[in-house]
Amino acid sequence: MLVDTFEDKLEVVADGRTVALVPIDDRRSALRDDLVTVPVEDIEPCQVVVVTRRGATNPLLAHFCESAKNLLVREA
Repeated sequence: MLVDTFEDKLEVVADGRTVALVPIDDRRSALRDDLVTVPVEDIEPCQVVVVTRRGATNPLLAHFCESAKNLLVREA
């Protein structure tokens, strides 16, 4: 299933098919009565994975991936 809008993503969360991490100041998820947020605090840095569709041509995606490669540090 491909979801594009934030609202569609929240629907997938509400269906129990995934979880989402959102910035603490992002209040869009509070617009739904059937979802709650749980603060995640004081955790060690963790691995982040970006998954894309093969052959994706969105220039924003390409810029994001390039920035991530340039800014993120590999573990020693």
